[in-house]
Amino acid sequence: MMMVLSALRPDASLPEFLAHRAKSASVRRLSIDLAVGLAGLWAALHWRPAAWLVVASLSLIFFAYGGWGIADRARSGAARQTRRLPRTLWDALCFLLATAGVLATAGLLYSVWAVALGTWIS
Repeated sequence: MMMVLSALRPDASLPEFLAHRAKSASVRRLSIDLAVGLAGLWAALHWRPAAWLVVASLSLIFFAYGGWGIADRARSGAARQTRRLPRTLWDALCFLLATAGVLATAGLLYSVWAVALGTWIS
């Protein structure tokens, strides 16, 4: 079965752009995003470098994006099944990963602002 993706509208929102990009990316690319995000998050939490919150937030964004892309593909496959439970579980996982991505983005913006403000006040 071959999948054909339509072109993205010029006035597409950020969530539409990210969804289109994730659907057009390969599973390998999404897996790399997931693995790099997980490794970066672990490293940031384990070693706590300067501005570790910036690194952790950025890593969580990659993790959530890759995880959401993979879960969205599995959700599409579960939609073809007759059982409702797998579809509901994939929907919940997609929602949790999207929420984690939004919160990580807010955390990244806040942490960059805090680092910049901290050096400006000092």
